Amino acid sequence: MISNQTPGILKKIYPSLTWEKESSSEIYLTFDDGPHPEITPWVLEQLDAYEAKATFFCVGECLNQFKKIAEETINRGHKLANHTYHHEKGWKTSNDAYGKSVEKCNKVVNEIQKQPNKLFRPPYGRIRRNQILQLRSNFRIIMWSHLALDFKEKLNISKSIRKLKAARPGSIIVFHDNEKSFENLRKMLPECLAHWSSLNYKFAVL
Repeated sequence: MISNQTPGILKKIYPSLTWEKESSSEIYLTFDDGPHPEITPWVLEQLDAYEAKATFFCVGECLNQFKKIAEETINRGHKLANHTYHHEKGWKTSNDAYGKSVEKCNKVVNEIQKQPNKLFRPPYGRIRRNQILQLRSNFRIIMWSHLALDFKEKLNISKSIRKLKAARPGSIIVFHDNEKSFENLRKMLPECLAHWSSLNYKFAVL
Protein backbone atom coordinates (compact mmCIF):
# COMPACT_ATOMS: atom_id res chain seq x y z
CA MET A 1 0.00 0.00 0.00
CA ILE A 2 1.38 3.40 -1.02
CA SER A 3 1.71 5.86 1.85
CA ASN A 4 1.87 9.66 2.02
CA GLN A 5 5.06 9.44 4.08
CA THR A 6 8.08 7.36 3.16
CA PRO A 7 8.78 4.57 5.68
CA GLY A 8 12.07 5.00 7.48
CA ILE A 9 13.14 1.47 6.54
CA LEU A 10 13.33 2.44 2.85
CA LYS A 11 15.69 5.29 3.67
CA LYS A 12 17.94 2.81 5.48
CA ILE A 13 17.84 0.26 2.66
CA TYR A 14 18.68 2.87 0.01
CA PRO A 15 20.89 5.42 1.78
CA SER A 16 22.50 6.62 -1.48
CA LEU A 17 19.17 8.07 -2.63
CA THR A 18 18.05 11.52 -1.53
CA TRP A 19 14.86 11.30 0.56
CA GLU A 20 15.06 14.68 2.31
CA LYS A 21 17.53 17.48 2.98
CA GLU A 22 18.86 19.30 5.99
CA SER A 23 17.26 22.72 6.34
CA SER A 24 16.06 24.99 9.12
CA SER A 25 13.33 26.71 7.12
CA GLU A 26 12.99 25.32 3.58
CA ILE A 27 10.80 22.62 2.11
CA TYR A 28 11.21 21.30 -1.40
CA LEU A 29 8.19 21.06 -3.68
CA THR A 30 8.51 18.81 -6.71
CA PHE A 31 6.17 18.09 -9.61
CA ASP A 32 6.42 14.96 -11.75
CA ASP A 33 5.34 14.05 -15.28
CA GLY A 34 4.97 17.43 -17.03
CA PRO A 35 5.04 19.80 -18.62
CA HIS A 36 1.34 19.90 -19.47
CA PRO A 37 -0.15 22.72 -21.59
CA GLU A 38 -2.93 23.62 -19.12
CA ILE A 39 -1.95 22.10 -15.77
CA THR A 40 1.65 23.30 -15.53
CA PRO A 41 0.69 26.98 -16.11
CA TRP A 42 -1.95 26.62 -13.38
CA VAL A 43 0.69 25.21 -11.03
CA LEU A 44 3.01 28.12 -11.83
CA GLU A 45 0.28 30.59 -10.90
CA GLN A 46 -0.31 28.88 -7.56
CA LEU A 47 3.41 28.94 -6.80
CA ASP A 48 3.71 32.60 -7.78
CA ALA A 49 1.02 33.52 -5.26
CA TYR A 50 3.33 32.35 -2.44
CA GLU A 51 6.66 33.24 -4.05
CA ALA A 52 7.35 29.51 -4.00
CA LYS A 53 10.00 27.83 -6.12
CA ALA A 54 9.85 24.19 -7.15
CA THR A 55 11.68 21.48 -9.07
CA PHE A 56 9.87 19.93 -12.03
CA PHE A 57 10.87 16.36 -12.90
CA CYS A 58 9.93 16.32 -16.56
CA VAL A 59 9.27 13.56 -19.07
CA GLY A 60 11.47 14.13 -22.11
CA GLU A 61 8.78 13.66 -24.75
CA CYS A 62 6.57 16.20 -22.95
CA LEU A 63 9.46 18.66 -22.86
CA ASN A 64 9.89 18.32 -26.61
CA GLN A 65 6.18 18.86 -27.15
CA PHE A 66 5.76 21.82 -24.79
CA LYS A 67 9.10 23.62 -24.79
CA LYS A 68 7.58 27.07 -24.34
CA ILE A 69 5.94 26.00 -21.09
CA ALA A 70 9.24 24.53 -19.91
CA GLU A 71 11.00 27.80 -20.76
CA GLU A 72 8.36 29.75 -18.85
CA THR A 73 8.90 27.46 -15.87
CA ILE A 74 12.59 28.35 -15.87
CA ASN A 75 11.88 32.06 -16.39
CA ARG A 76 9.81 32.05 -13.21
CA GLY A 77 12.74 30.78 -11.19
CA HIS A 78 11.97 27.08 -11.07
CA LYS A 79 14.19 24.15 -12.02
CA LEU A 80 13.82 21.36 -14.57
CA ALA A 81 15.08 17.84 -13.88
CA ASN A 82 15.06 14.37 -15.44
CA HIS A 83 12.17 11.86 -15.23
CA THR A 84 13.19 9.63 -18.20
CA TYR A 85 12.14 10.24 -21.78
CA HIS A 86 9.10 7.94 -21.94
CA HIS A 87 8.23 7.54 -18.22
CA GLU A 88 9.55 3.97 -18.03
CA LYS A 89 9.24 1.73 -15.01
CA GLY A 90 12.73 0.74 -13.96
CA TRP A 91 11.57 -2.65 -12.72
CA LYS A 92 10.25 -3.56 -16.19
CA THR A 93 12.96 -1.96 -18.34
CA SER A 94 16.38 -3.30 -19.22
CA ASN A 95 19.34 -1.42 -17.81
CA ASP A 96 20.50 -0.46 -21.28
CA ALA A 97 17.10 0.90 -22.37
CA TYR A 98 16.63 2.70 -19.07
CA GLY A 99 20.02 4.37 -19.29
CA LYS A 100 19.36 5.50 -22.86
CA SER A 101 15.99 6.96 -21.87
CA VAL A 102 17.57 8.93 -19.02
CA GLU A 103 20.35 10.15 -21.32
CA LYS A 104 17.85 11.21 -24.01
CA CYS A 105 15.73 13.12 -21.50
CA ASN A 106 18.77 14.83 -20.03
CA LYS A 107 19.82 16.10 -23.43
CA VAL A 108 16.48 17.87 -23.79
CA VAL A 109 16.58 19.24 -20.23
CA ASN A 110 20.08 20.63 -20.78
CA GLU A 111 19.14 22.23 -24.10
CA ILE A 112 16.16 24.04 -22.57
CA GLN A 113 17.69 24.92 -19.22
CA LYS A 114 21.08 25.74 -20.72
CA GLN A 115 23.01 24.24 -17.83
CA PRO A 116 23.95 20.66 -16.92
CA ASN A 117 21.25 18.81 -15.01
CA LYS A 118 22.34 16.42 -12.26
CA LEU A 119 18.94 15.51 -10.77
CA PHE A 120 16.95 12.38 -11.63
CA ARG A 121 13.78 10.84 -10.23
CA PRO A 122 12.66 7.36 -11.31
CA PRO A 123 9.05 7.20 -12.51
CA TYR A 124 6.80 5.50 -9.93
CA GLY A 125 9.80 5.54 -7.60
CA ARG A 126 10.72 2.15 -9.08
CA ILE A 127 14.37 1.57 -9.83
CA ARG A 128 16.59 -1.49 -9.48
CA ARG A 129 19.82 -1.51 -7.53
CA ASN A 130 21.93 -2.01 -10.64
CA GLN A 131 20.18 0.96 -12.29
CA ILE A 132 21.05 3.05 -9.23
CA LEU A 133 24.67 2.00 -9.62
CA GLN A 134 24.50 2.82 -13.32
CA LEU A 135 23.19 6.36 -12.77
CA ARG A 136 24.55 7.62 -9.50
CA SER A 137 27.95 8.67 -10.87
CA ASN A 138 26.19 11.26 -13.05
CA PHE A 139 23.01 12.02 -11.10
CA ARG A 140 21.71 12.68 -7.64
CA ILE A 141 18.68 10.38 -7.47
CA ILE A 142 15.86 12.25 -5.77
CA MET A 143 13.08 10.38 -3.99
CA TRP A 144 10.75 11.97 -1.42
CA SER A 145 9.68 12.17 2.20
CA HIS A 146 6.03 13.05 1.41
CA LEU A 147 3.86 11.91 -1.50
CA ALA A 148 0.61 13.74 -2.31
CA LEU A 149 -1.04 10.62 -3.82
CA ASP A 150 -2.86 13.07 -6.08
CA PHE A 151 -2.89 10.43 -8.85
CA LYS A 152 -5.27 8.17 -6.88
CA GLU A 153 -8.80 8.04 -8.27
CA LYS A 154 -10.51 7.50 -4.91
CA LEU A 155 -8.27 9.60 -2.73
CA ASN A 156 -9.25 10.63 0.78
CA ILE A 157 -8.21 14.23 0.11
CA SER A 158 -8.67 15.47 3.67
CA LYS A 159 -6.47 12.70 5.03
CA SER A 160 -3.83 13.24 2.38
CA ILE A 161 -3.72 16.99 3.03
CA ARG A 162 -3.38 16.34 6.75
CA LYS A 163 -0.40 14.06 6.10
CA LEU A 164 1.22 16.61 3.81
CA LYS A 165 0.78 19.36 6.37
CA ALA A 166 3.03 17.32 8.66
CA ALA A 167 5.97 18.14 6.37
CA ARG A 168 8.81 19.93 8.10
CA PRO A 169 11.91 21.83 6.91
CA GLY A 170 13.99 19.54 4.75
CA SER A 171 10.99 17.58 3.45
CA ILE A 172 10.82 16.73 -0.25
CA ILE A 173 7.20 16.68 -1.41
CA VAL A 174 5.83 15.16 -4.63
CA PHE A 175 2.85 16.41 -6.61
CA HIS A 176 2.04 15.63 -10.26
CA ASP A 177 1.23 18.06 -13.07
CA ASN A 178 -0.62 15.55 -15.23
CA GLU A 179 -4.25 15.00 -16.21
CA LYS A 180 -4.76 12.00 -13.96
CA SER A 181 -3.88 14.05 -10.88
CA PHE A 182 -5.36 17.43 -11.64
CA GLU A 183 -8.76 17.03 -10.01
CA ASN A 184 -7.06 16.26 -6.70
CA LEU A 185 -4.14 18.62 -7.22
CA ARG A 186 -6.30 21.71 -7.65
CA LYS A 187 -7.88 21.05 -4.25
CA MET A 188 -4.70 20.07 -2.43
CA LEU A 189 -1.98 22.41 -3.64
CA PRO A 190 -3.57 25.77 -2.69
CA GLU A 191 -4.45 24.58 0.81
CA CYS A 192 -1.01 23.09 1.41
CA LEU A 193 0.77 26.19 0.15
CA ALA A 194 -1.32 28.39 2.43
CA HIS A 195 -0.59 26.16 5.43
CA TRP A 196 3.15 25.94 4.89
CA SER A 197 3.34 29.68 4.27
CA SER A 198 1.50 30.32 7.54
CA LEU A 199 4.36 28.48 9.26
CA ASN A 200 6.86 30.78 7.51
CA TYR A 201 8.41 27.94 5.56
CA LYS A 202 10.39 28.86 2.46
CA PHE A 203 10.07 26.97 -0.83
CA ALA A 204 13.35 26.22 -2.58
CA VAL A 205 14.54 24.30 -5.63
CA LEU A 206 16.67 21.22 -5.11
